[in-house]
Amino acid sequence: MLLRTLILLLLLGSWVCAQRLAVIGDWGAASPHRPQVAQAMREAHEKHPFDGLITLGDNFYPRGEPVQAFIDDLPKVRIYPAFGNHDVPALGAQLRLFGVERPYYSFRLGALEVFVVYSEVFDPAQRSWLETALKTSRAPWKVLVLHRPLYSSGFHGGSRSLRSSLEPLLLRYEVRLVLAGHDHDYERLEARGITHVVSGGGGAYLRGFLKAVPQSRVRVVEAHFGVLEASEERLSFTAVAPGNKLLDSFTLRR
Repeated sequence: MLLRTLILLLLLGSWVCAQRLAVIGDWGAASPHRPQVAQAMREAHEKHPFDGLITLGDNFYPRGEPVQAFIDDLPKVRIYPAFGNHDVPALGAQLRLFGVERPYYSFRLGALEVFVVYSEVFDPAQRSWLETALKTSRAPWKVLVLHRPLYSSGFHGGSRSLRSSLEPLLLRYEVRLVLAGHDHDYERLEARGITHVVSGGGGAYLRGFLKAVPQSRVRVVEAHFGVLEASEERLSFTAVAPGNKLLDSFTLRR
């Protein structure tokens, strides 16, 4: 009985120490629900602080010029941006704003390592960087972040070219989760043992789905943000709409 109690306490302790990040995609638009999503994130941060915030691209509409008021609405944490098609015209200004040298990079927080890919120009140099970064990573959890999804039932759909370039690396180096935006909805998909999340409901006007692809598991057309949590043994993602409405939640285990 004592041994079981000690094991339970150790497991709970590892989860309490989990890294916790907010996730928001396609958020930089002057829509009615953008401030509602931002407010919901701030309230979540006040109750249980985030260690950072990941964006999934299209940070500012329509041509990428930063809007300070939009940033001021977000929780006051470190922002780890991905960059999308609407960000391209002002990419240099955004790189300076967010303090990153180039539009692809990686960062490690506890048990989690995140690999941010620039999906607008995925050239051989970036692929070589990504493979080296994935190969040398010792993180228990590896998560890929980019703007354009590999799989999607949404308006734009999944990118076949990115899928053919990236999926072999994801499988080879055991990436369990891919986070993307671009389609203005929420969708969870499963493909070849990898969970894919499309989370593009952070601020841009929403769109409905086209025909569901075979990999699709959950589809919701609603404004939202995500919460990513990682401990040594578990990786979880929760999609939350304003008003603390739960849209989806799942947990991956090692």
